Amino acid sequence: MVKGAVFRCFDRIAIIHLPEREDRLRELTTELEFVGLDIKDRRVEIPQAPRPSSPEGFPSRGVYGNFLSHLGIIRQAYEDGLRSVLVLEDDAIFSHEFSRRQSELASALSSDAWDVLFLGHSVSRGLPFSKSGLVRYSGDFLWAHCYAVNRRIMPHLAEYLEETIDRPVGHPLGGKMYIDAAHTLFRRLNPDAVCLLSSPCMSVQRGSPSSLNSRRWYEKMRLTSALVQSGRKGRDELWRRGLLRVGPKGVDTAAIKSAVSWPVE
Repeated sequence: MVKGAVFRCFDRIAIIHLPEREDRLRELTTELEFVGLDIKDRRVEIPQAPRPSSPEGFPSRGVYGNFLSHLGIIRQAYEDGLRSVLVLEDDAIFSHEFSRRQSELASALSSDAWDVLFLGHSVSRGLPFSKSGLVRYSGDFLWAHCYAVNRRIMPHLAEYLEETIDRPVGHPLGGKMYIDAAHTLFRRLNPDAVCLLSSPCMSVQRGSPSSLNSRRWYEKMRLTSALVQSGRKGRDELWRRGLLRVGPKGVDTAAIKSAVSWPVE
């Protein structure tokens, strides 16, 4: 194991963060230290978060702003001539498996023969074992909180996301949706794009109140909020140790078409 080896595969690590969520940045800083990345590393950037004044047809202003953050990071990486960028939302956590297998992951990623890589995803079962810890994947899944984009796909992906903003909700090519849904439709429309997934999933979203939508009632009351927070921390630690499956809203949202070990052995 070489701590931090995976992060050295990327020219930039861009963190999506709202300044008022200081709790998340503190927790992410600790999380990254554990897996070998100093948040003050010169390759780490925290771009200013867009603050749209209205949803503009998206589910909420937060969802729209988050979408713009992802798009801006990919567009800027291409304009800056980067070979790759890791996009990381501030609620990402990593498994102990990720820490143990960083050397194998980094070795596999030394090749440029990939387009997008998802270390975080909602596929909790059905992925084959891979010596590298990566599989080439075709199918649907959710989450886009920890993924990397290779330069060769950046302009095409950015163009697609820009067009998505202008399309109406429900458009067959995708319009005004959460960023992970946009990634899913992009994969459907571009089956030749080399999409890699970690096997097993090595990053999920921390159990914490959402920044995209309003908080639920039990997150606002002091007593119930403390109980919920304690339960979420327990869930996160069980997942890190591989003792619990975690998916969006507790469900497995994958629709696997194919998944094969990568690189092909």
